[in-house]
Amino acid sequence: MKIEKINDHQIRCTLTKADLEDRQIRLSELAYGTEKAKNLFRDMMQQASYELGFEADDIPLMIEAVPISS
Repeated sequence: MKIEKINDHQIRCTLTKADLEDRQIRLSELAYGTEKAKNLFRDMMQQASYELGFEADDIPLMIEAVPISS
C-alpha cells in the first residue's frame, strides 16, 4: 500500500492486487462496505496519520476507488 499526500485535504492510497489478496478482499467488496473493507480503510487512515500527519477525525470523507491497469 502506497500513500501520498496531494494537499492538506486529500491523500491518494494505491493498493495493488497483492495488497487486496493479502487481506483476502475482492475488489467488489470495497463498494459494499464489508467488515474487511472497513478495516482496510481504517488501516489506510492510520497509516496516513502516522506517515503524513494527515488527520480526518470528525469530518466527512469521500472515498473514490479507481482501478488502474498495471
